[in-house]
Amino acid sequence: MNRTVSPVEISPPPDTRGDSYPPGVTQRGVVIVLAAWCVYTLIAAFPLAATNRVPFFTALGWQIYQNTAMFGFSIPAWFIVIRRMNATRWYWKGLVHLLLGPTYAAAGYLYLYLSVRWFAPPADATSIQGAATWVLYSNLILYILQFTLYHSYDILRRLRLKEKLTLELLALKKEQELATLRAQMNPHFFFNTLNGISAMTAIDAEETRTMIAQLADLLRYATDSAKKDFVPLKDELKFVQDYIALETRRMGDRLSSRFQVDTSLVSYPVPPMILQPLVENAIRHGIAPAEDGGSICVKIQKDSSGIAFHITDTGVGLSCDDPLTAAGGVGLKNTDARLRKVYGDSAGLRMRSLSGTGCEVAFTLPIR
Repeated sequence: MNRTVSPVEISPPPDTRGDSYPPGVTQRGVVIVLAAWCVYTLIAAFPLAATNRVPFFTALGWQIYQNTAMFGFSIPAWFIVIRRMNATRWYWKGLVHLLLGPTYAAAGYLYLYLSVRWFAPPADATSIQGAATWVLYSNLILYILQFTLYHSYDILRRLRLKEKLTLELLALKKEQELATLRAQMNPHFFFNTLNGISAMTAIDAEETRTMIAQLADLLRYATDSAKKDFVPLKDELKFVQDYIALETRRMGDRLSSRFQVDTSLVSYPVPPMILQPLVENAIRHGIAPAEDGGSICVKIQKDSSGIAFHITDTGVGLSCDDPLTAAGGVGLKNTDARLRKVYGDSAGLRMRSLSGTGCEVAFTLPIR
């Protein structure tokens, strides 16, 4: 998975934007609203038929006639509250609802009363007047139901949008932090290795030229891998082996190494330059200060919790209880931080002194 880190502009899609973007009229939204009104009309026809003792389809016709008008009355209310007041604070919307709700109920009642008065016998108009309170109440409930459903959906939509943006921002922050850590690792590795070569300059000029050529190969890998999130384990191991070979030229017989790697894991993806700082720390702070030098072992095996990495040395051991919290130690601290950011806290470095002399640095990565 190769990618370079660059600024990312996070912008929600038009149909999920926040307070500054009023919802648009979509085909899906229109279908949902019409379907809801059809269902409401169908359901409302049953009690109307039972109460007035008329055929169901007659009651359904009345409901279609009435609810078509109620749907029409809803359009201005929706336009005002949803389109014009989309970014308005909730209490202003509530005040507008207090005005629009009774107006909507009264308009629906007036439409029903005039329709019955003009097209039905006078007795029916009188009965509508007698049931005015109930009709107004029903219309008001219909208004409240519409906007309760809408505002509930809108709140859920906004919460999901904020959650999505938060996750994207966290991912971007994590990627930028990892890029910063990788950027710190390259000069750290470069200057430390140059210091090692510098120590050889006065001893053997020809060997120094060979070491510089080896360093060029190492820097090529370090530079190329900085553009990648993961590399195959075999590439990382080759890089570490070349680094140890460079250090062996400087230290001679005082440094030896061995690798115990499960061959089935050679294609496992690991963050680039994740092993080299641990090997470097073992050589420079464990083996180099020891009078007789020492050996380093890189062991990578599967276990019950994942893939276990162990880097052990037979050097002078730990100089403090917890090198990860001590001053300095850029390589160890950055490696620990990178592992935790990529895999979680459970993948952080673990360090301990071995019996007698030496130190072990270990971490475990999940099996992907």
